[in-house]
Amino acid sequence: MYRCPDCPGVDFAYHSCHHRACPRCGGNRTAAWTARQEARLLPVPYFLVTFTVPQELRGVFARQPERMHAALFRESAATLQQVAAEPRLLGGELGFVGVMHTWGRQLQHHPHVHYIVPGGGLSPDGQQWRPARQADWLLPVAKLAAGFRRRMEDVLRTETPAEHATIPAGTWRQPWVVHCQPAGSGAAVVRYLARYVGRTAISDERILTADDDHVTFRYTDSATQQKKVCTLGAAEFLRRYLQHVPPAGQHRVRYFGWLHPSAKARLRRVETLLAKPIIVAAPPPEPVRWHLRCPHCERFSLVRVGSLPRMARAPPRCIR
Repeated sequence: MYRCPDCPGVDFAYHSCHHRACPRCGGNRTAAWTARQEARLLPVPYFLVTFTVPQELRGVFARQPERMHAALFRESAATLQQVAAEPRLLGGELGFVGVMHTWGRQLQHHPHVHYIVPGGGLSPDGQQWRPARQADWLLPVAKLAAGFRRRMEDVLRTETPAEHATIPAGTWRQPWVVHCQPAGSGAAVVRYLARYVGRTAISDERILTADDDHVTFRYTDSATQQKKVCTLGAAEFLRRYLQHVPPAGQHRVRYFGWLHPSAKARLRRVETLLAKPIIVAAPPPEPVRWHLRCPHCERFSLVRVGSLPRMARAPPRCIR
């Protein structure tokens, strides 16, 4: 049991299980990943590009997650590079980071991948940095969506023809959804995606009540941006949650182009072309450890005031 010197009430801290799908563990990994990505940000505008799988393909993703998640990363990244390579659009190689999500805000199955993309590319000869034409426009989303749809159909037709036969023919003719929005310096979107790098689907803070029969949690409605509450049966909540635990050995974060770990020479070339400043800063004071920071004021360390004996049922998250 812990108490904040400035806030009333008692907080509980649990032993860590270190599972990458745990809603409470992963804070250290998240903080380390965020620091690495922020240190690599370039002095250019950034974009958040999202590729979404249509409803008709979600059954295939649920039945063959390893194959289809790999295809989602591979084909969406290849689409970005192919469109960016066209001389009339950008004429360069992109470097970007992808983070895969498989859930919606009510934990429904909703496979999609987010890419953090710098606004520009490296010329084929490696001698020039070719910036995006505008600070708020990177590539035509209609062209990205059409290329992504075509590539995913080819994958299903060649690798899993039986699954391809189950997809309605109209799926390959209707518009697919690719979204691209400006992300400023990139720091905000890095922090946003970092929340899901070491965890899965839902944070413990969103769960309002839980018992043997029902789980109630809050979410933000995508259409209205209003805060709402969802109550599910315990079995349905577990089903929705567990479908988002990735298969063993599958990476949720991947790197492409000159941001790939094997492309360090090209990344150094990009940094040289952009004259990225080398900042040598004094080491900051040791921060409050993430798991002992007060979740309410975020200013003070929690102070241990006692412990509870081992019990069959865990105590509540917080008493206030």
